[in-house]
Amino acid sequence: MLKETASLRLFFALWPDAATREKLAALQHDVSGRKVRAQNLHLTLAFLGNQLRAAVPVLKEVMESLTLSSMQLEIDTYGYFQQQRIVWAGPSVPPPALLDLHCALRLAIDEAQIAYKPLAGFKPHISLARDAKEQTGKLLQPVQWRVEKIALLESVSDTTGVIYHPLAERRF
Repeated sequence: MLKETASLRLFFALWPDAATREKLAALQHDVSGRKVRAQNLHLTLAFLGNQLRAAVPVLKEVMESLTLSSMQLEIDTYGYFQQQRIVWAGPSVPPPALLDLHCALRLAIDEAQIAYKPLAGFKPHISLARDAKEQTGKLLQPVQWRVEKIALLESVSDTTGVIYHPLAERRF
């Protein structure tokens, strides 16, 4: 049973369908380190950190206010965040629709007066493994992801690790 808390660890993400998630999970086979659970694979748009439970309805409104444009992501590159030792996969050239969505979301969060620390420089990626050895370069088999869903997610730690629970979803 999950413990009730006054605050929740939240983020907005592009949330893949089952078929895309399976293709993304297959990219983990060639990667070292502690693999991210397949059901947790996503592309973070905005990490909000700890937020009061009372902020959830406001954040749902933020998500509903967005103008969503369908987009296709080509996940064609492995990358590495040296400091965190994370191997990731992402688009070598993010489509303008993704960059526009990220900017619109940040503006909407700011307008809703939700306090959070946006990360400097948006690097669209899907984390594949932590505590990993460096791996970079083009994927032999790029993953085509037709983005169909954005989600407000809660990150919950339990005895087996971290689980992401969608609190709200919106289709493109």
